[in-house]
Amino acid sequence: MNAEAQLKIRGLIQLALGYVVEPQPLSVPAVPETLDGLIEQLQNGLNLNGSEPVVAPVLARESQEEVWDGESFGNRLAGLGKLVANDVTKVSLACKPPAESKTVIGMVEALGETCFRLAGFVDSIPVKVAGQTYKREVQILSNNIFEAVAGLLNAFLEQPDERVLQLQNKNAALKGVSQGLSRNNQGASSESGSGANKDFYLIKTGIVWEACEIFEKASRSNREAVAKKWGDMMSTMEDAIAEVKEMIDSNDEKDELKGDDDDEDDSGNESDDSWNDDEKMTEEEKQLSIQANSHLKLTRLLLKKLQQRCLDTQQVAKIVIPSANSQRSDVTLQPSDLARMWDQLYEAAQGIVALADEIATSLYSPQDQAVLMTLLRQLSRKNHDCILVGRLFVKGQADQEQWMDMCEAQSKKILDAIVLLQS
Repeated sequence: MNAEAQLKIRGLIQLALGYVVEPQPLSVPAVPETLDGLIEQLQNGLNLNGSEPVVAPVLARESQEEVWDGESFGNRLAGLGKLVANDVTKVSLACKPPAESKTVIGMVEALGETCFRLAGFVDSIPVKVAGQTYKREVQILSNNIFEAVAGLLNAFLEQPDERVLQLQNKNAALKGVSQGLSRNNQGASSESGSGANKDFYLIKTGIVWEACEIFEKASRSNREAVAKKWGDMMSTMEDAIAEVKEMIDSNDEKDELKGDDDDEDDSGNESDDSWNDDEKMTEEEKQLSIQANSHLKLTRLLLKKLQQRCLDTQQVAKIVIPSANSQRSDVTLQPSDLARMWDQLYEAAQGIVALADEIATSLYSPQDQAVLMTLLRQLSRKNHDCILVGRLFVKGQADQEQWMDMCEAQSKKILDAIVLLQS
């Protein structure tokens, strides 16, 4: 392979790394305290950062809504992912020894054109109507493709690009390849006849294929993107609840063993109770832990309900927005409204999961009950935020609205019981 072909490969590596972007950060307006406030927020069409409301007649906003077909767009993106995988295969075959420089250059140029098209498509996603969580997912998956392409091409260079080697050691998307493999390549000769390099090319090509295959299965809407994240969050909630339950059960076991163990066995040796090193809870701490876990369980139930009503099925919703003269008119939620509501729901749920983990950790004895109470109140507020967004999705469904009422009432009851314990 001549110097021109090497230069062409190095150039595409630079382009591929340049297509890697910082994923779209989640930035949504804070959920107001009341349902009326949330409806007004939708009516006024707040910007994504929630700082400057753009007040416009609802009918005008509806007529100006951008049309975006997520299914069609997703299919086109998937097609580009397949094309990248095909072009990568051709590049790998062209670079096999004995490599014909002219063929290598042609294949690398074709791959570069496909990467350019893919980057352009990803950049064109209209975040307002498509949703931030969706765009972030697609950006991360496309970043994985571009980084994998750079990694493959780097294996064909006589002098590998150090930035790619460093990236491979850090990138979680390439965790199927051991860090040692990347380090070995750092000092390895890239002569074509090396059996080790042949295997390395195959591994790197496989990484690109895998990234493209995952990309083809990307979400087709913000609802799907949030639903994927929801499963992970539910698992974290389950872990927090299980941790608190185990903590309480372990405390009960300490009570049972207290009278049976004088810290010596029959031979006179001290018993090994290193497994039981955690400090025993006081009765008040234990009761507070039980109540806190009840709150976590209620939160888990809420997240499950929201998953069923807001994420598992496509929404075709109408809400009633009161006008300034107190008349009421039915307004269909626009795609941008739904996209933002799913983002708001996800943002609030993320806060819930983080709080659940903090609460579980804070319940170990000795407890700082002031800190714990603050965390539980914050959890209650995040639950309230989720419920408000959920109410828009179930508006008009009396049984579901009643369930939301019950959930809020039960949350207040649990908090009141905790306050009573501390008094």
